[in-house]
Formats: sequence, structure tokens, C-alpha cells
Amino acid sequence: MKIDRIEEALRRIELALRDLASDNKDFRKSLSDLTARVANVEGRITGIEGRLSQIPTVWQTIAILATLMVGLSGIIFTASRFFHP
Repeated sequence: MKIDRIEEALRRIELALRDLASDNKDFRKSLSDLTARVANVEGRITGIEGRLSQIPTVWQTIAILATLMVGLSGIIFTASRFFHP
């Protein structure tokens, strides 16, 4: 009688282990999919960081605008001397 109960308990344990093995496979597949998605996001973030590093800083923008204004002033001055009688 005790042996029958032990055998029944062992059968239930065996079934539970089979279920765990199946769940483990599903978990590994989900983890693999998640890892692929994270790698994709990391690639996108790297691309965004690269593009952001190419944006000029405030001082660079000021220098560009100052250069353009000086150049435009020179053109206007030259044109005014040329067209003025």
C-alpha cells in the first residue's frame, strides 16, 4: 500500500517535471525573442546617438550665423558701392 502511494507520487512528479520542461522551452524561446528585440533597440539608439552627435552646438551655430551675417554685410556693402553713383 505504501509502495502504491509512492509510485503514484512519483508518477505525478514525473508529469510535473515534463510540464516544467515544456514551460522551460517556451521561456527560452520568449527570452530569445526578447534578446533579439533588445539588440534591435540598441542598434536604433546607436543610430540616434550618431545623428545627435552631428548636430552643431550653440556656439557653432552662433559662429555660423555670425559668418553668414559678415558675408552678407560684405555683399551689401559691395553692392551699395557698385550701384551708388
